[in-house]
Amino acid sequence: MAKDLRGFIAELEKQSPEDVARVKKPISPRYEMSAILTHLEKKKRFPLLYFENVEGGRAPVVINALASRRLMAMALEAKPEDLARKFSERQAKPIAPVEVSNGPAQEVSKVGDDADLAELPMLTHYDVNAAPYITAGIIVAQDPDTGVRNTSYNRLMMAGKRELRIFMAIGRHLWTLHNKMERRNQPLPIATVIGVHPLFSLGAQAFTPADEDEYAVIGGMMNEPLRLVEAKTVPLHVPADAELIVEGQILPHVRREEGPFGEFTGHAVEKDERQVIEVSAITHRKNYIFQDIHAGYTEHKLMGAVPREAALLKAVRNAVPTVKDVCMPVSGNCRFHAYISITKRTPAQAKNAICAAIAADMLLKHVVIVDDDIDVFDEEAVLWAVSNRFQADRDLVVIANAQGSELDPTAGPGGVNAKMGIDATKPLTGFPLPLRVPDEVMNRIRLEDFLPQLSR
Repeated sequence: MAKDLRGFIAELEKQSPEDVARVKKPISPRYEMSAILTHLEKKKRFPLLYFENVEGGRAPVVINALASRRLMAMALEAKPEDLARKFSERQAKPIAPVEVSNGPAQEVSKVGDDADLAELPMLTHYDVNAAPYITAGIIVAQDPDTGVRNTSYNRLMMAGKRELRIFMAIGRHLWTLHNKMERRNQPLPIATVIGVHPLFSLGAQAFTPADEDEYAVIGGMMNEPLRLVEAKTVPLHVPADAELIVEGQILPHVRREEGPFGEFTGHAVEKDERQVIEVSAITHRKNYIFQDIHAGYTEHKLMGAVPREAALLKAVRNAVPTVKDVCMPVSGNCRFHAYISITKRTPAQAKNAICAAIAADMLLKHVVIVDDDIDVFDEEAVLWAVSNRFQADRDLVVIANAQGSELDPTAGPGGVNAKMGIDATKPLTGFPLPLRVPDEVMNRIRLEDFLPQLSR
């Protein structure tokens, strides 16, 4: 059976029921689901949320499918600390998709004026948001010259029955494809995929060259070929097992107001003139599940971390072969901040690792390099290394006026910002040893033998 969102939820409820929370009471998609999530975030609880009874009789809504490294690890069949390596392994083994004649994603088909975005349970997360948004929509587009398909997450603002407004980061693949078609005075056909297995979500965010078909990358991530069907109104193939597909085209030379929108930084992005999507069809399962990613909360911050960690691990390894682990912590929005551990062999390797990391990821602002005795997934340990192994006059690297993210609230025009690297590794010789209990004693003395009430 093909991997899909509902199959993942069923398997999760079977294997780890404590990681699924079903909300049966009626609830509004306007702020009320956000309030539930906010309460859970404050308690540091991140279950997959399944809202069964959405006001208006619309589809149920799922949030938090990728809200913890634990959930990601279950999907990838890996340990939480091995996610980047497992991701890299699967990304390196793409599996070509297969075409099928029909699929559940097209059980219900509404074409042309029968399509109505108002029927979808789009959420309004914050009081600052200008309108309801699709936040878990994966845009599929195809290069008109090569036929190579690209997938990307983009925020989509509802602006009418058949109109969406889209934010595309300058220079990224989707922006480049639209720019190519716009120069030809032609629209870019797209499909927005909503409601997929977590492995599909991760694969859709893989860092790939422009000539690699991302449907094949997603297949490799899922460890099975992605099933595709022909779209109803655009010249694309779409995932047969998705919950919902919105077909349409990004219009050339049309810009309309989009925003404000509360982004992953925890700040609102102001309104601006952005590209417009004209919707031509909506297809879905008979009893579809609508998926949402709550902007600015843990899932939104974390879900892009593993693909970025995998890309950083590969890039830094080219400069420093002894790199051990990479972590992009939630505290740094999982986009601006990275902790990297290396087995240091030469005095300047940490500086090389800093340069390689910053060069590999345009969004990255801060990089902390630590020794391999520091667990990069333990932020307290990283900060201990910064406190004890870093001196700003010799170990700080600053790069001014570099390209960063337009969403960074401290950046200048066009997202230009400064990059900072911290070398928190100790010298190769002559540095005090950290305090430790002998390994033999640690392995022999077990907490459960002496204080069973505290060992759980």
